[in-house]
Amino acid sequence: MSVETGAVGLTLTVANHVHIVEPQWNPSVEEQAIARALRMGQTRTVTVIKYVTEKTVEQNILMLQKKKSRLAKFSLDGGTDDNATGKLDDLKFVLDTGA
Repeated sequence: MSVETGAVGLTLTVANHVHIVEPQWNPSVEEQAIARALRMGQTRTVTVIKYVTEKTVEQNILMLQKKKSRLAKFSLDGGTDDNATGKLDDLKFVLDTGA
């Protein structure tokens, strides 16, 4: 199934392998799709494999996913620390429209 269908309300506790072949701009979409196999009632180890082709836009998408995840954590934690400057840079990157 595709990530889009896997992220929509299915419980697949009989599945124990998840293959991500199409990275998503929004990391939570992939997390939701993976979570379908990690539901309560799962008795087996779940293996997640992401396929990424070198020197393609997929690598940029993964980099953007990391930036978005750090930004979400930064905004939800609400705290400040020594790494706040890097997190603010991530916020500027995501909000930059290139105008």
